[in-house]
Amino acid sequence: MNPLLRKRIIFTAGKVLYNLFRYLLLIGIAYIALFPLIRLISASLTPPEEMLGNGGMTETNFVPNDPTFQNYTYGLSYFSYMKHAGATLYIALLSTFFTCITCSLAGYGLGRYAFKGRALVFGAMLMMIVVPLYTAQIPLYYDMRWFDFFGIGKIVGWFTGKPLTVNLLKNYLNYFVPALFGAGLSSGIFIFLFMQFFSGMPRDLEDAAKLDGCGPWKIYLKVMLPNITPVLATVALLSMVYYWNDSFICSMSTNVTNAPLMMALDLLTSSGAIGDFGNADTASRICANWAILVLSMAPLTVIFIFCQKFFVESMDRSGIKG
Repeated sequence: MNPLLRKRIIFTAGKVLYNLFRYLLLIGIAYIALFPLIRLISASLTPPEEMLGNGGMTETNFVPNDPTFQNYTYGLSYFSYMKHAGATLYIALLSTFFTCITCSLAGYGLGRYAFKGRALVFGAMLMMIVVPLYTAQIPLYYDMRWFDFFGIGKIVGWFTGKPLTVNLLKNYLNYFVPALFGAGLSSGIFIFLFMQFFSGMPRDLEDAAKLDGCGPWKIYLKVMLPNITPVLATVALLSMVYYWNDSFICSMSTNVTNAPLMMALDLLTSSGAIGDFGNADTASRICANWAILVLSMAPLTVIFIFCQKFFVESMDRSGIKG
């Protein structure tokens, strides 16, 4: 055989094997990542009687023999999904709005200006990323339970004898106040994204705006803000996901009239998934709970489908690799 032809055959075979291995590896990783979601959707479509056998719950097929949407109807009949989802959407939208404003301003200052104390502010931002939020649960609870308006309430207490405090855990302000001051869920990561994006923008845009008489605020609003649509969409998407799936802040909330979805789901699964598994009514309730869990993920799935392009573009332009 011609040596050149042999080398070409070996190279082609090696390339085919490499591509086959890569695709099999990606398929395996995707299967591991998506299996819980696919299994949950499959279980939500499984009739309760198909899950019963020998007086108890049994392992069902990956695809139900007789799929039905009865579980969704039954679940919505006893679970106020729209009320809890509406409350969660209100929290997520407003908190995301505050987060985008404050984090973009912080990222703009860190990415475009050199000022005294910048290293200290940058270090504080890194600490927000590195330190887990759960380690500050007790201080956060104390601050939200006896919120003193950033020390002003204590000063008032020097004159009145009693500090001026309010309980933010009885309403949604325990979400909004931290987000409004750049300390919301994952705000450190968002500030870093904005900082990377702003620092990579050409200085000529800023210099041209200064020649036209624009100050720092006008440069931010008229020049910088229109050019950060990809990262702004990414931060909004991630913030929506974090606030929608939040179980940390809502675990500290007390006496909330319209509980967020995650709090309601926690109460639902803890109280509705116990009992005699041989009881048909209990099996129906468990299947309905799975259907409600699927519904809780549906809005985020739709949002991600429409915002995926901005997410990928922002990760590419921000220099984030992983």
